[in-house]
Amino acid sequence: MEQTRRRFLLQAAAGAALTAPALLAKAGRSELARHDGLGLAELIRKKEITPSELVDEVARRIDRVNGQINAVLTKNFDLDRARDRAKMLAPFGPLGGVPVMLKNLVPYNGGRMDSSSRLNAKRIAQKGLLVEKNSPLVEALENAGMVITGLTNAPEFGLIDTTEPLLHGPTRNPWNPARTSGGSSGGSAAAVAAGIVPLAHGNDGGGSIRIPACQCGVFGLKPTRGRELGNDPSAAPAGNSNLNISSDLCLSRSVRDTAAFLSIVEKQDDRALRPVGFVKEPSKKRLKIGLYLESLRGQQPHPEVANAIQSTAKLCEGLGHRVEPMKLDINEAEFWDTFIGFWSTFTLGEETNLKQWFGDSAKPEDYLEPWTLGLLETAKRRGPRQCVERAAVVFAKLSAHFEQLYANFDVLLSPVMTNPPYEIGYHAPTVPFETLLPRVLDDCGYTPIYNAIGATAMSVPLTWSRDGLPIGSQFSAWRGGEGALLGLAYELEAARPWAKRHPKIYAA
Repeated sequence: MEQTRRRFLLQAAAGAALTAPALLAKAGRSELARHDGLGLAELIRKKEITPSELVDEVARRIDRVNGQINAVLTKNFDLDRARDRAKMLAPFGPLGGVPVMLKNLVPYNGGRMDSSSRLNAKRIAQKGLLVEKNSPLVEALENAGMVITGLTNAPEFGLIDTTEPLLHGPTRNPWNPARTSGGSSGGSAAAVAAGIVPLAHGNDGGGSIRIPACQCGVFGLKPTRGRELGNDPSAAPAGNSNLNISSDLCLSRSVRDTAAFLSIVEKQDDRALRPVGFVKEPSKKRLKIGLYLESLRGQQPHPEVANAIQSTAKLCEGLGHRVEPMKLDINEAEFWDTFIGFWSTFTLGEETNLKQWFGDSAKPEDYLEPWTLGLLETAKRRGPRQCVERAAVVFAKLSAHFEQLYANFDVLLSPVMTNPPYEIGYHAPTVPFETLLPRVLDDCGYTPIYNAIGATAMSVPLTWSRDGLPIGSQFSAWRGGEGALLGLAYELEAARPWAKRHPKIYAA
């Protein structure tokens, strides 16, 4: 009934909306740029701007800056589709009428979703569109009245922490285009940071929301395992929910936009996870926060990263929270070896597709990137069954350990990345696998553990390096703890605002 009502409202009141006075004409682009997604939705409800005008403004912003950062895949999406939808919208829901972009890794009906891989692109050229239906998450966004206005760049199959696919080229950091935007949701993070859209979809299987949020100076939350629509823990390898490591949500300029997005896409009928709802304000509860700086590789972070996290810790103490130093007492070598083995098994399906689509004589190097091929060889050498079985044991053991930690601490604080954003090419998928693998593990030493244990975690943009590059702070909470993280994020946002701080490449 509710979805039927929403679809009816999509077609209602369109004529009235189209006669609304244009905010762009009254105040110009700078006025529009002051608003986050919820702010734009409020302007729509007041009839000060229309969804159609917002789509046209997104198009102008793409034209203005995308050539410098390559965040939006303009050849993969026809904006006329967004314009047609915007004309039929009525203003309902917290983000009704607001433009949003999808990462090039989520099912979108009729979309040219190639997962940034030559394999899929050649299949599309051969057979046409690959995607015939929306994911449940995309369906929820459209039912809530949001307007999909583009697809964002990602690494091949989302398998690495930088967005530099051979198919589409690198996405550059708006703060410094010589640096990475992070990955795998790097296109979404860059599009938000550069002011093209107020928020964009991302997903996170090892840090892929938090890493680009950290690198691009935006807010990014990874939800609890199984929290959002379409995330079915029982569909994990071997049917083991402990092996469901990926989550979908968004990247945004404001905490409240992410909170609203979560309220739209979270499951309402999951007995294991009570819905978070729309968290709208800071929490009054004072938290006990555990602080650690050493990475899961046993490394200390770059001095500027360490200083940034210490600064965040002092900020939390100034807000009345209790911060205590701690150390993760886990077998780091066992974790990393297990995680990489498990991660590598995700490439096996692509080899199957290659053979089915193009025959046994097709050369893998003509379709798949060197990094993907390196992971594929790792999975085959170790044995996929052994990788999955080992991950089930190790991840369960880690989950039990962290559950005890969260019994003593409300939240854990750490870096997101070991170093500030590195140069484009340093993690490129063409770097020899034996060289690239330790680089990736060294730089991503803080995020994958929370995917392995299914906890929720966020990157908050609170500090910048001396070179003007963002450095995010990672906070994590036990499963179901999104409300605590969002409540804290509101406090941090008010104490050290970041929304008015813009990169050198900015569309508004």
